[in-house]
Amino acid sequence: MRHARWTFTMLATLLVVACKFDEKTVAVQASQVVVHAVLDPGATFQQVLVERSLTGAVTVSDEQRFDPADPINSGGGIPIGDCSVSVTGPDGVLVGDESSAPGKPFNYHTGRYILHLPRDPVGTPVPLRQGARYALRVVTPDGHVVTGTTVIPVAYPDLAGTPVVQFNRDRDSVHFAWNAVDGARSFLLRAESPFGPFLLFTDSTSVTLRGDLRNYFASSLEHVFIPGFRQRVSVAAVDTNYFDYYRTRNDPFTGAGIINRLEGGLGLFGAAVDIAGRNLDVVQDDRDPAIEGVWEADSTNLASGGTVRSFRIYVEVPGEPAALSGWYTRFNSGAREGMVGTRVNGRIVLKLLSNQSAADTVAVWSGVQRGDSLIGSLGGALAQVVFVKRGF
Repeated sequence: MRHARWTFTMLATLLVVACKFDEKTVAVQASQVVVHAVLDPGATFQQVLVERSLTGAVTVSDEQRFDPADPINSGGGIPIGDCSVSVTGPDGVLVGDESSAPGKPFNYHTGRYILHLPRDPVGTPVPLRQGARYALRVVTPDGHVVTGTTVIPVAYPDLAGTPVVQFNRDRDSVHFAWNAVDGARSFLLRAESPFGPFLLFTDSTSVTLRGDLRNYFASSLEHVFIPGFRQRVSVAAVDTNYFDYYRTRNDPFTGAGIINRLEGGLGLFGAAVDIAGRNLDVVQDDRDPAIEGVWEADSTNLASGGTVRSFRIYVEVPGEPAALSGWYTRFNSGAREGMVGTRVNGRIVLKLLSNQSAADTVAVWSGVQRGDSLIGSLGGALAQVVFVKRGF
């Protein structure tokens, strides 16, 4: 027995030693300059984003509400200010001025540079030519130089105002057909969604999206088309830089990384031209008429604080729990804004969104349904907020 115990102890010790990996201290890697710029002849303005790669040496906040005027800071990045940014093309040199952030101190930087001709004020549309080559040059305050080139595909942007059309995701599909484009490496189909955009590259000149399509970019494979939301679907002709950058990714297991065509830094300098688009007002067939429909704030109940005027609720995914979606309006605006939620054991939670993004919640209403009334609280307030059903 004494010998057996000794043998067992030795075996256990050997197993522990055999399973123990070598320990190694990994030094903090030096940050790199990251540049992101896509020339788009149909855009209101052209911009260049300049930031530092994240190494863990600097603490960044990822809990801010996203601000398109300050995309790097509000997106959890590290902007680089005071850069010299220029893009040279057939019509001369475009210079980049760093955008300001209202209410911020003078030394606050956004890392967002708006391109313009030197003789024109910032914000003036710049001339971009189809089929022309453009060269980017970024010089940071510490002397790092990043360069790149791109050629804009020979396509004319779809600038016509696209009306909003109703789209029943239970019965409808979205179909696009277009002509071949000189200089286009591929075509990008993009569908905006509250759970993140759905992206698809294709070499074809036509594509059809079914209404029940799932978004494999979303964390829980949510549907692409969500009832109650107004969603943009578009097709763009893209250059080789754009195609290679977005079709690749960093893979920690294989060591394969993104295809980077910039010199002196990481990122993208590419071109994309929107050639077709649709604006969809997404609806669906009724699934649960008891809760689905338009609900308006009870005029005798002022606890809503004059904020939310009405809801339109859909049962996006039936069952227990059920996923809800829809839109809401405010008293001071008739514009529809997106909403998602759940119903679990009769308890209803509705998240009121900003910019139709499920990652940006403005307020939360929670409560229960009592016949033709929704009774609950808004934003955790103690006072009840009552909504009464008014129809479909």
